[in-house]
Amino acid sequence: MGETPVRDEQTPKQRMKAYLSGEPFDRIPCLLMLSDHAARVIGCSVREYQLSASLMAQGQIAAWQRYGHDGISIGVGLTGIAEALGSGVTYPENGVPYISRPALGDIAELDRLPRPDPWKAGRFRLILQAAHRLVDQIGEQVPVSISLPGPFTSAANTRGTESFMKDVLKNPEAAHRLIRLALEIAIDFVEVAAPLGVKFGIGDPTASGTLISPRLFREFAQPYLKELSDAIIRCTGSAPSLHICGNTSRIWPEMADTGAGLLSLDDVVDLAEAKAAVGDRVVLVGNIRPTATMFHGTPEDVRANARLCLQKAWDSPKGHVLALGCGLPIDTPPENVHALLQAARSYGRYPLDPANFS
Repeated sequence: MGETPVRDEQTPKQRMKAYLSGEPFDRIPCLLMLSDHAARVIGCSVREYQLSASLMAQGQIAAWQRYGHDGISIGVGLTGIAEALGSGVTYPENGVPYISRPALGDIAELDRLPRPDPWKAGRFRLILQAAHRLVDQIGEQVPVSISLPGPFTSAANTRGTESFMKDVLKNPEAAHRLIRLALEIAIDFVEVAAPLGVKFGIGDPTASGTLISPRLFREFAQPYLKELSDAIIRCTGSAPSLHICGNTSRIWPEMADTGAGLLSLDDVVDLAEAKAAVGDRVVLVGNIRPTATMFHGTPEDVRANARLCLQKAWDSPKGHVLALGCGLPIDTPPENVHALLQAARSYGRYPLDPANFS
């Protein structure tokens, strides 16, 4: 459980910079989408972790020291902007936070929603405090990023997903106004957080091709993701990553059009197909199976899954980062996490050679 990771020739920050700029690197980067598993590493409940900047920073640092992955990410959370707008959020003792009461029961009340202060509202202050600690303590060695919910997902969590989907079809003007409000709050937060020296990632699961059509994505999600990406680039000088859950194969070009620099792909899609479609435009990230492999599998299953991902995407023109297809399950066995990093070292040494993982 407490196994110390092998130390590589480069720090994660050096490795990511070298890899993304086309310079020599020691091994392929490996990301975990660790999230609440960090609570397990330090022995606190998920609720305690989620509601404490100190524990969040402590958990992420301890997890990085244990596993040696190539990026640390803390999150406003998919519910964070909706919570700042007044939605009730339940934080289970050992589960993922969820919306228990949407803020906007009647779309006609939209103009009465507050404009939250990014220094104070909801989880914003807590995340800023945790990010400051992380950058201060380990930011010289490992990239620190903050994940933000996409505007479409934030709007759905403010209105209630079912009601919001009806608004998209029956009251599109109001839906657009709510999405824009969510976008403006996200940009407010980016402008406050960027001076800390963090990167940003965007997660927009409600915009999944599993839930909405490509036409609706192009109208209600893509333009706002583009504006958010542009704001992040303006504030930080680097493009965000973008993760959308589920089958996104029909919207890969539109996802690339958002300006995101890295596309994080769910394990339900084929990396080889993504490489052919948009690999010349964005770095592909993924897509180890979080549940079937990481949670339920064995270390050998993890290594086999890593080899498969590398076989499919090692030669993607803009690059491929070995990572999970979605968030790491909270109770993933630590030996499986170690196995993933070991796979990156064993099969992803520079220069990449397909003979290593065939």
